[in-house]
Amino acid sequence: MNKAQFVPLAEAAGAIASGSKVAIGGAMIMPPMSFARELIRQGKKELDLVCSPIGGINVDLLVGAGCVRSVEFPQVSLGEFGMAPNFRRAVEAGRLKTREHS
Repeated sequence: MNKAQFVPLAEAAGAIASGSKVAIGGAMIMPPMSFARELIRQGKKELDLVCSPIGGINVDLLVGAGCVRSVEFPQVSLGEFGMAPNFRRAVEAGRLKTREHS
């Protein structure tokens, strides 16, 4: 029988190289915040995020920290808290490539 393998968070984030395409989900319900913060702490850059089902506070945090080059998404929002401010500023300033899936 094949058992699940667990690795420390720092090791999991360390497996993501700058410039990687990363699928990330969570929206405002159970987003992988510790993983997002660890990517930031490790100084990952030029990440291409694919949001599934949608992007939330974790995506906004990564964008605000300057870790993200592009985002594929159906929606990036903070739910009842409104728009994702870092995401919106980066898109409006032309610093972030986007590919919307509606």
